Amino acid sequence: MAQAQSGLRPHQKIGLNSPKKTAFPTFFSIVALGLPRAIRRGIPLRFWFLAATYRIVLGVFQPHEIQFLATPTLQVYSAWLAKQKAKESKNANTAALDRLHQDVELLGTGDDINHVAAGGGGGSIMWLGNRKKASKFVLFFHGGGYVAPLAPGHLTWCWECYVNGKPGDSNGDEVAVAVLQYTLCPGATYPTQLQQAVAALNHLLRSGVTPENLIIGGDSAGGNLTTQVLCHLLRPHPDVQPVRLGGPLAGTFLVSPLLTLRTDAVSYRTNHRVDMLSAAIVAKAGDYLFADDHVAKQATNPHEPLALDGDMEWFGEIHTVVKSVYVTAGAQEVFCDDSRVFAEAVRRRNPGLDVQLEVASTEVHDGILIESECETIGDASRRMRNWASKCLL
Repeated sequence: MAQAQSGLRPHQKIGLNSPKKTAFPTFFSIVALGLPRAIRRGIPLRFWFLAATYRIVLGVFQPHEIQFLATPTLQVYSAWLAKQKAKESKNANTAALDRLHQDVELLGTGDDINHVAAGGGGGSIMWLGNRKKASKFVLFFHGGGYVAPLAPGHLTWCWECYVNGKPGDSNGDEVAVAVLQYTLCPGATYPTQLQQAVAALNHLLRSGVTPENLIIGGDSAGGNLTTQVLCHLLRPHPDVQPVRLGGPLAGTFLVSPLLTLRTDAVSYRTNHRVDMLSAAIVAKAGDYLFADDHVAKQATNPHEPLALDGDMEWFGEIHTVVKSVYVTAGAQEVFCDDSRVFAEAVRRRNPGLDVQLEVASTEVHDGILIESECETIGDASRRMRNWASKCLL
């Protein structure tokens, strides 16, 4: 048996599917069916090919395979800091260098958080910017279907949109971003990620961050986690720490958020050939996140983790916990219609609340992340900067 095991290829030893039997046919299928449509719709091809690569990874590989192949979140953070420091040192940008110190806080059990050099199983906060000098803050939840770790593009996004560019520089205020490292599925399922997100929020509040100087948000699964936090503020989950907010947050942003597991929206039919996501990928994300029969409980669950499923009465109280809501989606993504429905429902139920919905005509899922992964400050990044600048004035 040992001899047979030693003859296995590396991907076989850890239980990976054969790349030749899975990823390659999927790639050719996506290119053959999706590329002509992407060209006709004006989607920038370097962005589309990156989105197609993500689609292959999320569609072909299982969570343990993705996590084996990908760089862990804390290592991504350390490597990104080192690369950015080298860049800013070359440019002799002392102000930027002052904002680029490795700073990780471990989320413990209950309310305890200890400053450490590396994170652990309970999640952690990774800081961008100088939190000791900052007067404005962002709490960021990264996407990845709850199975993929943080991408370097998430950090580039936070750096360019919140810390080193506007809004901080435009107002003379320092901005620091608390990036949550949460436990990925299947290592933990709902509501663990919500517990960690709320622990991070409580820590910021207890550290002296006031709600009017804080915005929270994320992309894709991170957008879903954001809506879970908003719901928890209004309908406290019995298994999650309560939050004593003391006033509304400055704002919340949801980029291509996961809002429902239903896949019957028109945008699924029109965009499934060109988008990063598909109905099958979305269904798998739900299977990974929920350990039991989630669908059977939707209609009666007051803590429904998918904002467009179950009871939506809490939407009408969002104005009591946040001053501005920013929802952005790509016109070429499967989540487009869901994002529209959510933003319009929140606007209708909160007449005095600032609700901004932006749908970019040539973007697929998570356009700002795609830009940032390509190290491009594009339209999605500029729109985010502008919104954040207004929130953090």
